[in-house]
Amino acid sequence: MKQIDTVNIIGGGIAGLTTALALKTNGINYELFEQSPEITYQNVALGISANIRHILKEWDILEETKQLGTEIYDFHLVDNKLNYLKSFKLPKPALSVHRRQFHKLLYSRLDAQHIHLNTQKSIGDFGENEVVISADGINSSIRQEIYPNLKLRDSNQILFRGISEMVLDKKFQNSYHDFVGQNLRFAIIHMGGNYYSWYVIKEKKTFEEVLFDKAALKSYFKNYHAIVHQVIDSSENIYPAELLDIDPKSRRGLEWFNKNTLLIGDAIHPTTPNMANGACLAMEDSYLLAGLLSHENLTLRQIFEVFQKSRTSKVNPVVFYSWWFGKVVHQNNKIIDDLVKLGMALTPRFLFDKIYSNVLIETNIKNR
Repeated sequence: MKQIDTVNIIGGGIAGLTTALALKTNGINYELFEQSPEITYQNVALGISANIRHILKEWDILEETKQLGTEIYDFHLVDNKLNYLKSFKLPKPALSVHRRQFHKLLYSRLDAQHIHLNTQKSIGDFGENEVVISADGINSSIRQEIYPNLKLRDSNQILFRGISEMVLDKKFQNSYHDFVGQNLRFAIIHMGGNYYSWYVIKEKKTFEEVLFDKAALKSYFKNYHAIVHQVIDSSENIYPAELLDIDPKSRRGLEWFNKNTLLIGDAIHPTTPNMANGACLAMEDSYLLAGLLSHENLTLRQIFEVFQKSRTSKVNPVVFYSWWFGKVVHQNNKIIDDLVKLGMALTPRFLFDKIYSNVLIETNIKNR
């Protein structure tokens, strides 16, 4: 499109920061507005799938990102006693990094004079000819302005996560262990050295008082392998969150944009974390959008239309399978729970690959 003066970005999370970096890489001016007083994040892990590497390389941060964690080569589904149900090597290694440090890395590559903290913006704050990118997350106020009836979907599950520093057996190095069974999940993911990220997913029960301390978390896993308790005990902090997304069916027929304002990342296609890909989807959004905005032969509306069409074909399967997997592995009935674990053990590798292949599709602006 014709060179635009500036792109205004609302939100300083991964979607907003990477959009600013992608625009800067493409020589496009930006202004980023973040309502919080600082750019930071909880001290948790971030999974980066292999299809994002070429993007990080183009942004000139791949090698620095690799220094923030380690590569993951192996994925293991195990039962509550650490009996292996299914193991396989990832087609290409993923990265497991410290998310707070990744945010700091992104921030360090941007121009401070174009970052506006303690600043909350709405659509009405911009002129009709100004380009606005809404990257303000799952509770996006911009989305609520444009589509007040587009509601979040509640999985009725709670996520707890943290990072532990401890010495574990070699089998846990450069690997992802996903414990399933008894209507619970617990994962241990190596982050390099003696650091391991972990998360718990449990079902919310009506009128249940959910406690966030270590003793309460360990009480859920009375019948699990002792390593679960050890990992929880070694964690400095515990961060809880509800698992929400937007059903792709609810977005069907809706434009992700309104005039000069475009919704990206969790603002329009939030996903549950079962495919460990929400942040990666946001980074792909940023990469594709900046490339399209550099295209001289497209109007802004055409850019937004191409962006939505391209991203819908990638995002919707990931959101679907993430929701589906999160429901399948949580079973109250012991017989069904045992059948699910048996099914995991017997499922051929190619079916797992088929599901995960949606994640590994590379987004490349040169093909647009």
